[in-house]
Amino acid sequence: MKIFNAIWTYLKDWKNLLAHSLVGVAILLVAFIIPVEPIYRILILVIVVALNLIRMKYSKKHQSVKE
Repeated sequence: MKIFNAIWTYLKDWKNLLAHSLVGVAILLVAFIIPVEPIYRILILVIVVALNLIRMKYSKKHQSVKE
């Protein structure tokens, strides 16, 4: 259940939604101009998720230090 709560929190963050939307649009644009192998699309998605998780942990840690 803890995993589902973490996923739900991750999906509710507007910065994550914005990042995934921008990456999705970029992938679609690149796909129409330059064909990209599916493995690279998946790799980009995984990188974006990892960067967002790092950003969320950093902002949570930074926020707790401020308080």
